[in-house]
Amino acid sequence: MSNRPLNFHTIKNDKKSVNTIIKDFKPLLPNEQMLTLGNPSLDKPALNTYISDIHKSNTYKLDKLSSDKLNTQKQVALSFQIMTRAEPPELVIETIKSLLAVKKPQDEILIVDNNNQETHLYQPLADYCNKLHPKLNVHFYHVDSVKGYKAGALNLALQLMDDDCTHIVVVDSDYQALPHARAAIANAIATYPKHTLLQFPQFYRSSAQTEVQSELNHYFNHHLLRSFNCSKALSTGTFAVINRSDLLALGGWSSASITEDAQMGVKMHRSGLFSQFIPEVISTGLLPHTLKDLMSQRQRWIYGNMQVLSGYFSSAPASKVDATQTSTPSASPTTSKDSSVFRHTQSMGERLEYLRAHFSQLTAWVNFTGPFIVLHLFALLMIAVSTVYPISKAAVQLPLMMVYSGYAFFVIRRLMAYLNDKAPLNKQVNHQHQFTLKGKLRTWLMHLNFWELGALSWAPVLWGQNKPFNCTPKHNLMTDHTAPWLKSLMVAPKLLLLLNLFTAVMVSPLTDFYSPALFVCAVSFLLLKVASVMVAINNFSAAKTQKPVKIATMRSEQYINTVTGQFVGPTPAKLAIKTTLERSKLEATAKLDNLAKVIEKSKLSNLEASNNQQFISKSDVTYFDKKQL
Repeated sequence: MSNRPLNFHTIKNDKKSVNTIIKDFKPLLPNEQMLTLGNPSLDKPALNTYISDIHKSNTYKLDKLSSDKLNTQKQVALSFQIMTRAEPPELVIETIKSLLAVKKPQDEILIVDNNNQETHLYQPLADYCNKLHPKLNVHFYHVDSVKGYKAGALNLALQLMDDDCTHIVVVDSDYQALPHARAAIANAIATYPKHTLLQFPQFYRSSAQTEVQSELNHYFNHHLLRSFNCSKALSTGTFAVINRSDLLALGGWSSASITEDAQMGVKMHRSGLFSQFIPEVISTGLLPHTLKDLMSQRQRWIYGNMQVLSGYFSSAPASKVDATQTSTPSASPTTSKDSSVFRHTQSMGERLEYLRAHFSQLTAWVNFTGPFIVLHLFALLMIAVSTVYPISKAAVQLPLMMVYSGYAFFVIRRLMAYLNDKAPLNKQVNHQHQFTLKGKLRTWLMHLNFWELGALSWAPVLWGQNKPFNCTPKHNLMTDHTAPWLKSLMVAPKLLLLLNLFTAVMVSPLTDFYSPALFVCAVSFLLLKVASVMVAINNFSAAKTQKPVKIATMRSEQYINTVTGQFVGPTPAKLAIKTTLERSKLEATAKLDNLAKVIEKSKLSNLEASNNQQFISKSDVTYFDKKQL
């Protein structure tokens, strides 16, 4: 492992700071090289001066990435990478604890807090990481500003990570690993040793938002499980296991889209590399707290995926990739003599299969009823104009018939998909789970809340408009006293509800444009939208008092024993362990005594239990002096 004694590295905003470099940090570094920021021989002022001088000369001190090192068969070592941005520190700490409970000694946990200057949000994380022993290999970095959305932070992590780690595991700040997570990842790597990406499913531990959870899980329970998608899976972000050398060969993460994970997956497949969806729940996360947050998240997914799709044919697919190449996306590929990680050249048939899988996954949250919605608006406008200029009945009814045919095709197709959802992932965590017909119908109605988003929110991609990367808030803060049901009602999409309401009035028996078929269609879709809004209101009203799903997770006490137990050596020793502030000195001492009885060996002989309420190791832990900062 690399010798990095400092757990916490922070960079302040001044004229000669690392932040200046990070702000201008290119998503991808020059060929065959890695940036070294954490030189242990430098103190903080020297480090700042060192990097500032490098920046002035527009050069970097680089360590060449040896092709021999990449080709060496190494023990699987994981770099769990958490990108945070103004997240609740207690939430991130629980995520770190869950990873500590499952990680192996050779693994590392890397936290990069970025684009956040709220000290009260990142300082507790820094303090927590500083109190952990360096042998636990947890490293926290804070950067005030980094370009390239989340991709920029991930590229920074790619440069800061331990060179000995073979795979990257991207972890969202709210996703807590289950006890079998590390073993499942190792087993997947062993099963698919030649694959660049192994994508595990997202799953949620919120119990009250049943239909929201089922609607989101549908992507993994049904959509991604289909045979033509499963072996050609794109990354969906959290708990994506990525081969480090292959990612370096691709040039790192691209910020061309706000869904950098999907962008990387397409780029990887077009370079002849492989991926696989692993249908095993190994972590759980939190659902958005409000309907507004869920809609914002959905809009980001839709917009980002359509950005990827819009540039899909902009360049010809590469036939092979060299692991020693780390050029930028705009740079021309170079050829290396080392061909150990070359992938096969795709045939035309394979390219068409990948095209089908990519289109299916990138449009999973998209629908193409936008033209029908525009035609619907035009037909209602014609009815309004008919009060001044006479318009034939057929001229209005024909467009509306086309509109409702398109609507019917969409809703029936989505209904069939939800009826075929067997919810296999839910049964992994709850063997008695039954996805009933009622549950499927309510989940389908929940999905119809986002009809307008899927139809229209991606349209700005067509004329090249860029949108900012908006993180889904993890804070559950009530800024006003508005009832949850009213807040959900206010933000719920209502365009189609209003269109069908006006249509029902315009083609009712009381008007000259009366049509029994159109009236039934308008009323039916109006009721569907009303029902969908009611399901959403029900979910987010219940979310205020939700309780976590009962899933087997490790408690804080268990993570202590699990982590320290990995370092057992030849002689028993009393270990220094961090306990919570609420524990009394007597309780903490009892824990240490009980732990010492079951430990037969220990490599941490230099540790001693402190006599205060916080049982932490003070040896081999370096803190930055405030004056140095």
